[in-house]
Amino acid sequence: MLKRLLNVAVALAAFVATCAAFHRIVPVAPVENVSPKLRFFAEHKDEFDTLFIGTSRIQHHISPKLFDRMTADAGLPTHSFNFGVDGMHPPENFFVTEEILKLQPRRLKWVFMEFEDIQLGWARHEGETRRLAYWHNWKWTSLSLHRAINPRGDSAWYGKLGRMLLRRREITMHLYIFARQFARVGAIADLVDSRKVDRAIETKVQIGPEGDGYQLPLDPMPPSRVGRYADKLKRETDHARPHFVDPWSEHSYRELARDFAELGARAFFVVTPVATQSPMRFRTSSPPPGPVFLFNNAKKYPQLFDPAVRADEGHMTATGAEEFTRLLAEEFVRVAGEKK
Repeated sequence: MLKRLLNVAVALAAFVATCAAFHRIVPVAPVENVSPKLRFFAEHKDEFDTLFIGTSRIQHHISPKLFDRMTADAGLPTHSFNFGVDGMHPPENFFVTEEILKLQPRRLKWVFMEFEDIQLGWARHEGETRRLAYWHNWKWTSLSLHRAINPRGDSAWYGKLGRMLLRRREITMHLYIFARQFARVGAIADLVDSRKVDRAIETKVQIGPEGDGYQLPLDPMPPSRVGRYADKLKRETDHARPHFVDPWSEHSYRELARDFAELGARAFFVVTPVATQSPMRFRTSSPPPGPVFLFNNAKKYPQLFDPAVRADEGHMTATGAEEFTRLLAEEFVRVAGEKK
């Protein structure tokens, strides 16, 4: 029996070592939507001093051209780049932000990160895709598991066990994707398949018409959806309560803010004008790692929630995007000017 166990252990160790070797040798195939922006930023990293990082709610809503014009008029000129990507929620955005940090942009002074909890439910519906797999190293896989099992960071063992049972399919999916990503299963096929993509066209689409990462806003909300939108906004406004960001996201935001500070850049956190009205906060146990701009407030910013400027509950039209960019620039100038 001892000999059999030893043989199993040796075989397992050899398998893990082989997987580790493949992991280091076989490159990761380009990832749709993300890789074009990383390549472009790597080539132009020292041209920008301001970054916006987040989901489509950043990508379609913050115009670097307008933002830079407003900050220049206010005496605090910037040269910004929109690094928003459709669906890039935590922890994917944490992974991408680390990739940006590895590039060591020398002129970076200001970084705006979309502020939200780690998202879990979407992975269950998308299945395994290259976009879902590429960020699954152990650091961010384990973070997703912690969020699923212990969302508030203070659950007792029986609470963790119960959530493990409730979310077992999702937990299994993350572990399975991590294992495949670590072993680079299917990586060669992905690399071959990725060669069929026209890189020039893909980059042009993702970088946008102005070459600053900004993609045009969405079309206006159809009249048939206005009533549902208004009802949801009212419910959310009536039941709005302060919400602390989950502890696993908070730790990551603080860590990334420290890393940016080492580059000489200051971090800001933005909650975009979504229908959910609860204000997001860092915990009060220690000072926040940067100012938090809360735009999910229909009472304070009614012009951002008028159905006439909305595309849906989370997105706005061109008119709404311009107004949001203006308001963000004004808040930035106010806060940065106070610090200065």
